[in-house]
Amino acid sequence: MKAIKLYMIALLGLLLSSCELDNYDGPDAKFFGSIIDTGTNEAIPQDLIQGSVIDYTEHGFENPQIQQLRFKADGTFRNNLMFSGTYDVQAVRGNFMEVPIETIEINGDTEHNFMTLPYIRVTEVSMALNADSSRLIATFKLEQLVPEPVKSMMLVADLNPSVGVGIRSATQGANVGRVVDPDEVFTIELKTKSLEKGKEYFFRVCALIDVPEAKYNFCTAVKVGI
Repeated sequence: MKAIKLYMIALLGLLLSSCELDNYDGPDAKFFGSIIDTGTNEAIPQDLIQGSVIDYTEHGFENPQIQQLRFKADGTFRNNLMFSGTYDVQAVRGNFMEVPIETIEINGDTEHNFMTLPYIRVTEVSMALNADSSRLIATFKLEQLVPEPVKSMMLVADLNPSVGVGIRSATQGANVGRVVDPDEVFTIELKTKSLEKGKEYFFRVCALIDVPEAKYNFCTAVKVGI
């Protein structure tokens, strides 16, 4: 009987200890911002599924775990469930030049923009259907900001406005494999037979630089009714 009482006392102590752990304050801060092209002061468009991420670690722990936050297709990010504190943050594995690690204080509503340059800018984009709507024709230019060659380019389409490499119902691509002139005009034609008639689709041109771990660079999505 004495052993049972001792066991019950120990169990009660464990339960009370667990309750104390659960009484810690919850997330009390918001962390948001963009990945900014310093040449245009505009956000760098991303792929929602296979795009860039933010690594962040919180100070105050002996072996802090690296956590990640993903960018949205428009190049913005937001986490409304952060704990106030000091963090090391870095935008990594992206479609832009290296961004250094930064130490910031996150408290309340904290906006932070990562400043860099994309590998490629997709510029002067024009998209239009041909006469019988059997093809979507995209014309555009590629401005590469690093010396490595452009590896490939694609035109992707989907009903989702976050269309990209990871979200697409139709695609047409081409290999490039060379350095491109910023004044050169490229054309990609995508057949629309696999798209539903009477619906509006979002189209994006994307281009990949030949750099290890690089992600595609994009234009903003263009909506076209099929």
